[in-house]
Amino acid sequence: MDVKILFGILAILIVSECQEEEEIPELHPLDGYFNNLIHPDWGAVDTILLRKSPAAYADGVYTLSGQDRPNPFDISERAHRSNTPNSLGSVRGRTAMQVYFGQQVVEEIMDSQRPGCPREYENIPVPRNNTLYRNSEAFNAARDTVFMPFPRSRFDQRTGQSPSNPRQQLNEITPYLDGQLMYGPARTWTDAIREFRGGKLLSLDPSKPIRESLPAINDIRLPFANPPNPRENTRERRLLPVARFWRLGNPRAMENPFLLSFGVLWFRWHNYLADEYIRMKGIQESDLEKYDEQIFNYARKWVVASHQKIVLYDWLPRWIFTASNFTNVSPGDNSPFYPIRAPKSNDPRMPTCGPYVYNPNIHPGITAEFQTSAMRYGHTLVTPGLWRRGPKTGNNLQRGCNWFPANLRLPNPPVQQTHGLRLCNAYWNSQESVQEDLDSLYRGLASTLGEKEDHIMVEDLAGQVFGPLEFSRRDLAALNIQRARDHGLTDYQTIRETFGLPRLNSWQDINNQNNLTEKAIEALRLLYQGSGLNGTSPEKVDLFTGGLLETTDDGPGDLFRVIMVEQFCRIRDGDRFWYENLDNKIFNQTEIDRINNEITLGYILSKVTNLRVEDQRDPNGVLVSRNNADIQADPFVHRGNSDPCQQPAQLDPNVSPFEVPESNASQALFLIENCTTWQTFDYFFGMDSQISFPFTFIWLGLAVPVTIGIMLLMARQRKKKMMEARKKKARTDRSTDPNTFHVVEWVGKKEGERNVVINFDSQRKKLHVNDRRGKPLRMIDLRPKQAAPAKSIRLWNADDRAVVSVRAEGEIDLVLKFADIERKSKFSKELKNFVEGIGASYSSNNFAKAELIFNSATTKEDRQKLLDKFFRVICLQAFKDKTSKELDIENLDHETAKKIAEIQLTRTEFAEALGLKPTSVFVRNMFLLVDSDRSGFVSFREFLDFFVVLSSQDAESKIHLIFSMYDIQRRGKLSKKDFANMIKSLLDLSDSTLDSRKMEELVTSMYKAANLSYGADILFEDFKKIFASEEYAGTLQKATLNLDGVGDIGQHPVKSANTTIRAKRATIMKNYTQKGASKGKGLQRQQSVVHVTTHQQEYPKTPFAQKMYEITSYISSNRLDIFWGTLFTLVLLGIFLERAFYYSFERETGGLRRIAGYGVTVTRGAASAMMFTYCSLLITMSRNMITFFRETFLHRFFPWDSMHALHKFIAYQALFSTFVHVIGHGINLYHISTQTSGDANCYFMEYFRATHILASFHYWTYTTITGLTGVILTLIVIIMYVFATPYARRNAFNAFWNTHNLYIFLYIFMIMHGLGRLVQAPITHTYLIGPLFIFIIDKLISLSRKKIECRVVKAELLPSDVTALVFQRPTTFDYKSGQWVRIACLELGENEYHPFTISSAPHEEYLSLHIRAVGPWTYNLRNLYDPDNLEGKSSYPSVYVDGPYGEGHQDWYRYEVAVLVGGGIGVTPFASILKDIVHKSKIADLRFPCRKVYFLWVTRTQKQFEWMTDIIRDVENVDSNQFMDTHIFVTQFKEKFDLRTTMLYICERHFQKVAGKSLFTGLSAVTHFGRPNFQDFLKSVKMEHPKVRTFGVFSCGPPNMTNNLDGACTNLNKQEGATFNHHFENF
Repeated sequence: MDVKILFGILAILIVSECQEEEEIPELHPLDGYFNNLIHPDWGAVDTILLRKSPAAYADGVYTLSGQDRPNPFDISERAHRSNTPNSLGSVRGRTAMQVYFGQQVVEEIMDSQRPGCPREYENIPVPRNNTLYRNSEAFNAARDTVFMPFPRSRFDQRTGQSPSNPRQQLNEITPYLDGQLMYGPARTWTDAIREFRGGKLLSLDPSKPIRESLPAINDIRLPFANPPNPRENTRERRLLPVARFWRLGNPRAMENPFLLSFGVLWFRWHNYLADEYIRMKGIQESDLEKYDEQIFNYARKWVVASHQKIVLYDWLPRWIFTASNFTNVSPGDNSPFYPIRAPKSNDPRMPTCGPYVYNPNIHPGITAEFQTSAMRYGHTLVTPGLWRRGPKTGNNLQRGCNWFPANLRLPNPPVQQTHGLRLCNAYWNSQESVQEDLDSLYRGLASTLGEKEDHIMVEDLAGQVFGPLEFSRRDLAALNIQRARDHGLTDYQTIRETFGLPRLNSWQDINNQNNLTEKAIEALRLLYQGSGLNGTSPEKVDLFTGGLLETTDDGPGDLFRVIMVEQFCRIRDGDRFWYENLDNKIFNQTEIDRINNEITLGYILSKVTNLRVEDQRDPNGVLVSRNNADIQADPFVHRGNSDPCQQPAQLDPNVSPFEVPESNASQALFLIENCTTWQTFDYFFGMDSQISFPFTFIWLGLAVPVTIGIMLLMARQRKKKMMEARKKKARTDRSTDPNTFHVVEWVGKKEGERNVVINFDSQRKKLHVNDRRGKPLRMIDLRPKQAAPAKSIRLWNADDRAVVSVRAEGEIDLVLKFADIERKSKFSKELKNFVEGIGASYSSNNFAKAELIFNSATTKEDRQKLLDKFFRVICLQAFKDKTSKELDIENLDHETAKKIAEIQLTRTEFAEALGLKPTSVFVRNMFLLVDSDRSGFVSFREFLDFFVVLSSQDAESKIHLIFSMYDIQRRGKLSKKDFANMIKSLLDLSDSTLDSRKMEELVTSMYKAANLSYGADILFEDFKKIFASEEYAGTLQKATLNLDGVGDIGQHPVKSANTTIRAKRATIMKNYTQKGASKGKGLQRQQSVVHVTTHQQEYPKTPFAQKMYEITSYISSNRLDIFWGTLFTLVLLGIFLERAFYYSFERETGGLRRIAGYGVTVTRGAASAMMFTYCSLLITMSRNMITFFRETFLHRFFPWDSMHALHKFIAYQALFSTFVHVIGHGINLYHISTQTSGDANCYFMEYFRATHILASFHYWTYTTITGLTGVILTLIVIIMYVFATPYARRNAFNAFWNTHNLYIFLYIFMIMHGLGRLVQAPITHTYLIGPLFIFIIDKLISLSRKKIECRVVKAELLPSDVTALVFQRPTTFDYKSGQWVRIACLELGENEYHPFTISSAPHEEYLSLHIRAVGPWTYNLRNLYDPDNLEGKSSYPSVYVDGPYGEGHQDWYRYEVAVLVGGGIGVTPFASILKDIVHKSKIADLRFPCRKVYFLWVTRTQKQFEWMTDIIRDVENVDSNQFMDTHIFVTQFKEKFDLRTTMLYICERHFQKVAGKSLFTGLSAVTHFGRPNFQDFLKSVKMEHPKVRTFGVFSCGPPNMTNNLDGACTNLNKQEGATFNHHFENF
């Protein structure tokens, strides 16, 4: 087929398809814009109300007018309430149909009743004698004045700024009759009620015919007005969900059943017209969706046109004027009604519109006078209820009317039925009666007469109209008066003049047509006169009251009539889409004529209901006559007996029960019931917020101590885990020696367990307990003594476990655990053989449970408590009364004193008291010397005598004690061998040894010091020359037994014995070089040691100058930290103030500050401060970034090493901001919880809350995303900060680490916290994006390398629970000395990382770490690499490594002089640095700023870290330029036994003279006994290098050491001169 032919066919099909659809004309825009093409915003939604009269605000701008007028309640009482006992019906036959049709007209053209936001209340005080509320219990119970709430109307925010621009209120809908009533105020609303099939609106049940159909349920929750139901008496029943309503166009359609009936009427009329169009066009069922829009627009234009015609040409004429002869003319005759379409007239007393002519220069806007007063004329016609009736039967107009009663649905109703349906009890319960029988409502509306045309309003409006939850019944007349004042309307007389009417000269001129009105006017005059106002003429009368008093039987008075006619004429003539406008092409003339001649309300009712309407055709096509009609042809007017079914009586609650003819009621009934009583509501107490408010803050407050308690429990649990981790597993003993057993000793509940080796020494009759390296731990001496019987051994054996307890007289129990029962049995057998073999006695007992042995065992801890008291009593006895008070010895009870007196010290306890090894010769000799009775124990008296000698200041007695210890044979002299043995025993005490050559050198030097020939016997006098010479006399004199760990050597002059005990610890800072000593290499090093010289330091003279210098020195030392900390604080303060200012002034329109005060501004400022601080913390957590930038030039401008301190600094600010935010929000939420439901919705406009849900405190806190996340965030912050305390980090590190990882949830919930949009749009992301991006990149870097598995090549268990790990170095792993890494052990959890300093140097092939066991993980790591637990494994467990990361120690080389201080295991970072120094010293061309390094090593004993000693030795060997100066401080000696330390000190001095090295370490480094005095040391360093302006001090160790060093640096920085920059880390 030819292509052209194909395209031709296709074109024909398209054209034919298009021809099937009619051109859709332009219809009313739903928002009103561009209805007027010249003035597009005229008549648009949310445009201002027009003013015909000048604004009369009290201040000329926005303050309510009429400030000097009477209370609206008083006006309402006198002018708008009935003075007669019975209701009066409309004189002109105006029906309820006309009245409630007028209400739906109002809903179509204006809506200015929504309160402004933020709320502005001008509440009206209720007089105590007010007849509306004085019978209410709640009203009478109120102590203070009761106010009826009155929120002011919304207004254009661009107005109300000045007298030339006064406040102007808004009309939220269009003023046009454009169908918003039927289709909703916006396109989205229209779409929500459409079926989108066949052009129809959604039906509840599409299968039902139109005459019985109802709109679909509002299950999508369209925002209908949904005030509380005033009929019910409980909050739950008063507040119902909006989803119960039907989907209609009018948001207020559900207010009352009568208004709702019109909503259903228009709904049905639309669907009827859609069906009519479908039939007319013959549209098939399958094409209903295709032509849906076309059908819908057809129905819509006809509905709108029908409404326009009925409103303006049927309803309005009857509304404005109905003549007295209305009953005498035929239904089609409009002569008795207002001639609205008569030729246009501007006569103010009889204005008319004339024929329709569109005029784009006519503004259709609603006037304030019309909105606030004139159109409210209908309030006087509103009925208190409605008669209802069924289909009429028979042909008699007044017979067969079928009236039927209303079933009461009141809580506890006094009666079950009434004749009429009461309006005040039907508010917002509209669907009940509509669903029951909608047709009966239409019949009732046509038969029930409105109230009399006057100034009176029925109780259902003037006192019982619905209100908010806190004020359930309101006076609508008072509201109307106050509303006009709110809108700034001027007085009644001025507005008369504005509309061309003359001013009135007297009150009586208002209206004199009936007696009741005259009485009301007189009452009002007296009220004004009594209020000090004009009592002659109606000046300052409110428009609503004055205009309503003009009302006559015919209708509204002159003023209201002219206002209404003028308004409706402008609405019509200013509407380009009016149905009579042929130019808009919506209708042709034929259709217009049909609308004008055919469409009436009766016609519509006949089409969409089951009513038989006069002069209309019924569903069967039969014309209905008046006699058999259900309702009259004109349902707006009832002509009495001339129309069907005249109402039996005017509805009135005060009428006694009576029977109604033609009624379905079986008895006499009241006409209508009384309205339910006025109710109030307290939003805080009524919602139980008084419980949830304190409860929330109490439990949040308790969360702090509870979290602390949990933390303490976890710390205790951690200690238990540590004890478990320290428990040893007895390994299978493969030893063939029957006298040796490898077991686990249980030391005590706190001490835990340890691996030991038990050895039976039959020759020496001792039971030795050593560690697995052979180091003695304790000893049980079983040798019989001279005066004592043979010792006995008791063995306690557990039946359930491999546990035994060895008990010996005078010894603590030895509790042992074995690998199995077999090993236990073997041990028991060998122990028995050993004990009996040495002649001691043996016995055994069995216990069912091992726990009995543990609980009854005498442990070292138990014994130590008693020994502590023992030694304190010894001190007390030694120093008599001199120090008793200072020693603070508590009063001892008799039993304790007896136990102390009976204590017998074992050799082990004696050694421990001196801090020595029980197996040492020194201890043995001294024990034998003190044990004068040879009992094998040291008694109280023996130890006291010994201590008296030591505590004295007699140097000769002390030296004689030492001499006697080694003069074993009591010959009065020591041989050369005895003397050498003494030296060896002293060296043995320090775990040191000397080879024979060095020993000879030392002994020779000491012989020379005593002027003895080498090898001669040494007498006591010669011994004194060596150890008690002038050089050492003072030192020896102060040497004592320091049981309490106090005292010193060589620091201060001696004053008394008690001074010696309490002497403050200090460092021995002396030059070991003697005059005349040899000039060997070792001595040369000693000459370069820093020492104190006499130099007069110039300090500021005055206290002020000293303080200023202290401050300036501190600032100089910490200038970068201070600068950036201050800058951060200022930025934070700026962020806080900016938000606080914004919410104090720029967001005043939001209204929150008005109800919560400046608490809102504070909390918003604190919220932004929180976001800034918490997000900034991410930067301080980006370790890789910190490591990178600290190596750049930026380290000069930013303190990268202070990131940890900055992290804590920011965290404290974040915590403070959080505290302010939480407390502030508590106060704010209290205020918000006291607000009405609608007000809360206003303040939080971006937050959706259903209208039936009240916003209590617990609602905001626990059911909103903002509140709930706020609570969660508060808990997270509490948990994180409690577990971040120093105590938690020390004692529950894993808990600290895990809780600190909650930061992930912290940021997630922070983002969610703002998503609720309660106050503002979320802004967390503005603070978070940058830091989060950096942090994520940093984390990705860590993740890219942290899973690299590194093979462990060496693992060694060192003393002091130190584990040395050497493992493979990743190929890309580059680091600097002093840096650290995080490692995870695969077998302990590959995701659990812990930080440790690298102890290897950058040039080494492998990485090494020295890890001290201080927690469960490190203990588990130690156990994992314990050789006993690695048996059978081919390799060590591997590790993951994450790092390296930088810290302050790596910058040691940047300072000209660096001081490195390591304490205990804290020496590890300096191990790497020292190795690096060794390596760099071998590189000839290497240049770096550092010229001198001082290394201070503070250790309990250097034997604990032999690996460190080796490193120092390597440094000394290559340090030819004396680049490094090392000082070693051994603290163990100092703490325990100063006499022995003194002897070692003297030996050390002699050895250094000979060898130039330390006797203890073998190093050239200076060895000190005691703890360093950092301030003296640093001061001497400062003097040694006078030209250096800045010293770098780097320390790592326990907090006490680093704090003391930091204090020393701070004190020196207070003085003029160089500064000390201290960088420290704690372990």
